[in-house]
Amino acid sequence: MDCKAINYKNIPVQSDIIAGIIKLEVESNNCFREMDRLVRSDQGVATLVLRVVNSPLYSRGKNIATIPLAISVLGFNVVRSLAMLAFSRSLFSQTKEPLFRTHIWQHSLLTAIAGHSICQELGNGPAKDEAFIAGLMHDVGKVLLFVHSKDRYLELLAFALETGCSTMEAERRFLGVDHCQVGREAVAQWKLPPRFVDFMAVDLDVPYPEYASDPVRLSLATANALVKGLGMGAGPVADNEKRKAVLMTLGLSAELSEKLLQEAFVVGLMENDTYKLCANI
Repeated sequence: MDCKAINYKNIPVQSDIIAGIIKLEVESNNCFREMDRLVRSDQGVATLVLRVVNSPLYSRGKNIATIPLAISVLGFNVVRSLAMLAFSRSLFSQTKEPLFRTHIWQHSLLTAIAGHSICQELGNGPAKDEAFIAGLMHDVGKVLLFVHSKDRYLELLAFALETGCSTMEAERRFLGVDHCQVGREAVAQWKLPPRFVDFMAVDLDVPYPEYASDPVRLSLATANALVKGLGMGAGPVADNEKRKAVLMTLGLSAELSEKLLQEAFVVGLMENDTYKLCANI
């Protein structure tokens, strides 16, 4: 299979709207007006923004019915993250297959939520929203491969779970291309910022020296490994010692690794409002 043979346009949320929201300069004079225009231009994004702003977490009993007011309440960074969440949901909602929903969608959602928290734990709070977006987007290549060849992708996913090989190995074996290659092409096709190559076109199981100076990539790789270790992500469930070793290999301290492996952290991910809202799309 050739990456270019995949239909990158077959998505309910408009990729050009998402790219526009991502590229907005928060400090620019027309940022608010442009954000309002872009959010209103896509029903999926607008609906999710209004749904979240009227949730108990933000509404405080008041009904918020307009996008400008929603943006004022939520802030630019939250709205940007919600736009990416709407985009991801639009891709993942195309199937009800249990294997795919558990190991791709729920894995991606939990990775986003975990990455957000881990970035904060690393002392890089300002980067946590980007870490959330990175988690949502890191497996988009898998989604596109699945949409292109559903039966074969379910077959290779089952093979990976049965044999313990990585999904990348299984993808190359069954389809001749892997999700990182497709992710790289998606960044180009959707005109996303080049930075998204670091999220969508990189094997996160491989430790990279750049992680030491890039809190978002470190948070993403850590969150991905953490969630896979729970048995969500086409990987085997691992005991805490093995999972700790993986996290430390990526560059985390023993202390932080142990904290992330505590039951309280995992329970917190499952009880997160975003996870409850979106896990069962």
